[in-house]
Amino acid sequence: MTFVDPTPFGGGVNGRPRLRVSDESTGPTVQRELSTADGASTPEFDLGTVGEAFASSESRRVDVFVRSLLPPLSARHRQERLIRRLKSMAEQSQIEEVSVHVTGDRICLCETCRETDTGATLLDRLGELDDWGADDAAFSPFLETRELSSAVTDDHARALVPPRVTVALYCDDSLSGVFPCHAGDRTYCVGDFIDALDRVTDTGTPAADPQSRQRSSGR
Repeated sequence: MTFVDPTPFGGGVNGRPRLRVSDESTGPTVQRELSTADGASTPEFDLGTVGEAFASSESRRVDVFVRSLLPPLSARHRQERLIRRLKSMAEQSQIEEVSVHVTGDRICLCETCRETDTGATLLDRLGELDDWGADDAAFSPFLETRELSSAVTDDHARALVPPRVTVALYCDDSLSGVFPCHAGDRTYCVGDFIDALDRVTDTGTPAADPQSRQRSSGR
């Protein structure tokens, strides 16, 4: 059991980037390179599937991605409560490792920044989360691409803006859930993920999907 202190990102996933950034001629978008095999089917996603994966796995780890370790005061309490709860689960050996990563508010998408070790790794890790879920669930709606410009200098830039807080659950080294996400007509936030884990660890049974829950994405 390990709780890893907040650090910048380390190495990438399998040494390859997952996000393909379009060039200027195709517009300011970030496009996915899906790793799902052609024709592969993906089970429908809900909190129950996350609970089942958590309960049946032999090893579990959680990666938390935050824009800042000091978010706006209106969001600070929720972020600190999340980290404390996960740290408590790690101390109780319910999770083997919890890692906190700082993404920054924006990731520059210019070629120079993308080719740095830090920029490539950030895009690689976010791309892995973006790939998760395939046809049914999606994290990608919460990755925002912005155009920035200065009237004074006439400079322009594109930036990728991640959610304020993102949580990724790995069960037996397989990515089992990313929050926030969209699945069907529902939005699941980080709070839903914690509620699901609380039900599993308290009762030993997978969490039931709520009948109706409309929460913010934590931006």
